[in-house]
Amino acid sequence: MKKIKFIKRQDSGFKLSYGNSGETSLNLSNEIFDFISQGSLNRGEEQNITFRIYKEDCVKAMSFIIMKLPLYKSSSNSSNKVDNCLVTFGELYSNINAFFGAARTADYTVTLFFRTDGRFYLKGLRVKGFSIRDYLVENYSAIQFDDGGEGILNLRILSDIEDDGNFEEKDEDQTKDESKIDKISSSYRPFITAIKSKPFLLLAGISGTGKSRIVRELARACWDADSEEFNSQKPRNFEMVQVKPNWHDSSELIGYVSRVGEKPVYVAGEFLKFVARAWEDTDIPYFLCLDEMNLAPVEQYFAEYLSVIESRKTDENGEIKTDPILKKSDEDWYRVLTIELTKDDDIRTQFLMDGICIPQNLIVVGTVNMDETTFSFSRKVLDRAMTIEMNKVDLNGGLTNKYEQIGKLGAAELIGNAVEGVDIYSKYKGVCNTAIEYLQKVNEKLEGTPFKVAYRTRNEVLLYVVNNLPYNQIEGDDEHIYLEEYVIARALDEITNMKILSRIEGDETKVSKSFLEELGKVIKEQLEKISDCLFGLEETEEVFKSISLTKIEDMKKRLDSGYTSFWS
Repeated sequence: MKKIKFIKRQDSGFKLSYGNSGETSLNLSNEIFDFISQGSLNRGEEQNITFRIYKEDCVKAMSFIIMKLPLYKSSSNSSNKVDNCLVTFGELYSNINAFFGAARTADYTVTLFFRTDGRFYLKGLRVKGFSIRDYLVENYSAIQFDDGGEGILNLRILSDIEDDGNFEEKDEDQTKDESKIDKISSSYRPFITAIKSKPFLLLAGISGTGKSRIVRELARACWDADSEEFNSQKPRNFEMVQVKPNWHDSSELIGYVSRVGEKPVYVAGEFLKFVARAWEDTDIPYFLCLDEMNLAPVEQYFAEYLSVIESRKTDENGEIKTDPILKKSDEDWYRVLTIELTKDDDIRTQFLMDGICIPQNLIVVGTVNMDETTFSFSRKVLDRAMTIEMNKVDLNGGLTNKYEQIGKLGAAELIGNAVEGVDIYSKYKGVCNTAIEYLQKVNEKLEGTPFKVAYRTRNEVLLYVVNNLPYNQIEGDDEHIYLEEYVIARALDEITNMKILSRIEGDETKVSKSFLEELGKVIKEQLEKISDCLFGLEETEEVFKSISLTKIEDMKKRLDSGYTSFWS
């Protein structure tokens, strides 16, 4: 019986392109783990496993690597090009000779580890200076495990096996269907699930990090890659509005009634025009980007939307309805406006009967810079929005693809059918109760402060956690999924940063270091209790990096200046 693992980027010693990766272990699928362990390990346990490895496999792998150069070797913070054949040959051949000597085979003892999050690894791969990872090339190598007899497992390195879409980590005859959600890049998951939970998103970060670009690319991802809309400069489901510093009401954005001429005329703003376009195409998510959103006071120029977004309710047909952002009027200017906004008779009739409401497929995203030229956000705005920071910069990114590699998106991924906790509680009662218990523990630390969360935040926490449940695939590992407990904890960690920490600000009389430390302690304890995993400030093989704990550390450092807030 054989088990074969195809080597992807995270498990390879040699990569095909630039990119940092600090991996030193080897990920295993459920089937390979069961084959190796024979069911003898429980979660959190590890044991030494001895394999028989073959010198000829390493020599063949070395020859292939030399022919394939240039390649790349990477660590957690750097990526180096390897293109010197003589040096590479010398290093690899020296390690082979030192490990095997004159023998054809050698025993290779490493550690099999069953992580608490349900993932499996071979670790401790470097033995006497030799590691099988040094002979594995991304997308061109594989490892075959088979029974060598006498209680020994063979580990064979297979080289020059290009992935043709049929050679996956599997049994020899095993196949696997991938769902659409598995093909969505995991780095965009927080954006997608936040939007589905609440279609009002704030993207914060330093200038130039691509905040407005990501909104355009999310809109682009709603179209097939070979379509005209995908390849256009501005897909029809995207609109950008530059916020002006002199906006103090909604007249520029939504519109106003002009009574200068003989008859009153409604001058529609870009927002209202885009709302009408979204109504004409409700099967496609429509993205409105308010660029530099806080150049003017959001509570003033966006007051109508901030009120209407909270009127969302799910009707008996499962559709989300809102109050009108522009109420109907019996005056003639309103009739003329409906004609100008849409040529669709059904939508025009709807506008005449109900006013102009917010369509379910409209997604509003504001980009945010925090400096001396901008306004801070009140809790009224923060309570109504999801917030994601974009301060991470990868200077190697965006050099190989014209467009972001997000994956195909659609209504199912971006448009939610639930607004409140009651819409999902009965179906996901266990998950919701776990999230509520977490919130209660956090709220105990917020007691007596203006930062305590209430029903609106609770609802959005529940929605975000539930919307994250399908995203349990480990990127780069088609056979492996995260346990549900970890997926819940990961979502709670992210939503804590979005909805709770974003509201905390003040000097040492309101926000002390001890308060932040105690809050961080509770968050860490609860995340680890839920997931049975470790959370910390840095990612390791045993520890997951926590976005909320990292933010709390940043906020503690800012207190040295006498004041702190979530915003950089």
